[in-house]
Amino acid sequence: MQNKKWGLVAPVYILLVLLISAGTVQSNQLYINELLEGNPPPQVLKEGPVVRVVQPNVQKPTPDEGDVEEQGEVEIEVEVEVEVTPEPKPLRKVALTFDDGPDAHYTPRILDILQAEDVLATFFVLGEYVERHPELLKRMFNEGHLIANHSRTHGDLALLTNEEIIALELGPTSQVIENLTGCYPMVMRPPYGSLRQDSVNFLKETGWHIVRWSLDTFDWDSRRNKPEQIINRIQAQHHNGAIILMHCNGPATTAVLPDVIKTLRELGYEFATVTQL
Repeated sequence: MQNKKWGLVAPVYILLVLLISAGTVQSNQLYINELLEGNPPPQVLKEGPVVRVVQPNVQKPTPDEGDVEEQGEVEIEVEVEVEVTPEPKPLRKVALTFDDGPDAHYTPRILDILQAEDVLATFFVLGEYVERHPELLKRMFNEGHLIANHSRTHGDLALLTNEEIIALELGPTSQVIENLTGCYPMVMRPPYGSLRQDSVNFLKETGWHIVRWSLDTFDWDSRRNKPEQIINRIQAQHHNGAIILMHCNGPATTAVLPDVIKTLRELGYEFATVTQL
């Protein structure tokens, strides 16, 4: 009798264990999915599969008179390669951003490349350089790029009071930009990414939008800014909504920029300004 009861209870017990295990696995899988969405791997398109098909029954021609042998149906099994056209990759967005311009030598080259590739970018400019090269700022604006504020002198804003950040660095830079374009930018990136938390709160309260970055190309670092190193970094760290940090004032950027654009397009991205992400 006891064995009979166990025979009834055992399936229920096993089912409960499976459900509990499935819940744990599902929870872990959801966490893994979140990680993958945040760091999508490169997609690899596979060739079409080999599909096994069965040909329909084929009736042989009617035999001549006198031929009394009945002809049977033949079932033929063949393997055929079916070429499957992969679905197009959904377009995702990234933002190319360029700091420390405008520079008389390298910024025109960057603008030429962006124009040839039909790419819009975001330029975080320095007020003192805008004063030296107003024609380059006007070109950025006229070609549709977003112009944002990177301070006036590239000083460490963490060393200034909140009032000084506005009065000495951000205000004068946005004012000279407005004098040239009619637009007063309220998007800023602190030099070195350096900003105290109280300054973050203060700037947000006064209407500023703070933009740092999520992928550093290290084009500014001569120890690791060879073109292949930068491309490898892009391939390893790309993600949807990436804000990519580059600079306006060095040969490494202009040398690698066409390949950066090509690589990101091959990975399924389109380009946007930081306000369009």
